[in-house]
Amino acid sequence: MTSSVTPSTSSPPEAWAHAGAPDRPALLLLHGFTGFPSSMLPLARGLVDTGGSVSVPLLPGHGGSWRRLRRTGWADWSGAALAEYDRLAAAHPSVVVAGLSMGGALSLEVAAQRNPAGVVCINPALYVDSPVAPLLPALWPFVPTVASIGGDIAKPGAQEEATDRTPVRAVASLHAGLRGLRQRLWCVDAPVTVCVSGSDGVVGPRSLRALRSGLPRAPRIVPLRRSRHVATLDWDAPLVEQQVREALAEAAEAGA
Repeated sequence: MTSSVTPSTSSPPEAWAHAGAPDRPALLLLHGFTGFPSSMLPLARGLVDTGGSVSVPLLPGHGGSWRRLRRTGWADWSGAALAEYDRLAAAHPSVVVAGLSMGGALSLEVAAQRNPAGVVCINPALYVDSPVAPLLPALWPFVPTVASIGGDIAKPGAQEEATDRTPVRAVASLHAGLRGLRQRLWCVDAPVTVCVSGSDGVVGPRSLRALRSGLPRAPRIVPLRRSRHVATLDWDAPLVEQQVREALAEAAEAGA
């Protein structure tokens, strides 16, 4: 594995957006926990030619140091994702939502509360894979941070921007939010595609099992055989782009 993280303690980067034709489906792309919009930018730029608007919001607390992130939680992240979905849905006939890791979980949260045309999850996190996860609410006042989880990439030279440390308080909120999401998966009516890396150092296999058992209809599973967790920056990024492109094409056909 080539693990490469570019930490940042500077001012947060800005969200990225492309304004497209209002009669085409829009695309909402959501980055992962401790990540930056930059993890989704190659995918976003590659899909501009689909014609609709493409948005990669910066989730609250992200894009800088762990001190900023620790002041936010699941309600902030999911609220931001829902607000951006609503903005796109007001301007376009339909919206496809795609996300990496926690962004994949947020995509499902949006789908449980709204009506997207499709969902593409890339190594979605449905659990915090740590034996101490249930103890996190009691631990964070004494253990404020753990090591960065960024940079799980197989492709040499590829780098992921991520926070310099992982704030345990925010992980505790993520753990609680994912527990609630798992209980709401039955509300997801949109077609779901799940892109899953064969080797993932961040998300374990029980997240996929939770999706398969919790969704009301079986998701389409796409194996990413050459990539690790941050697949949007890894060898299988073209395959991920293809899945999102197909979801947008299906949304356009449905709305024709």
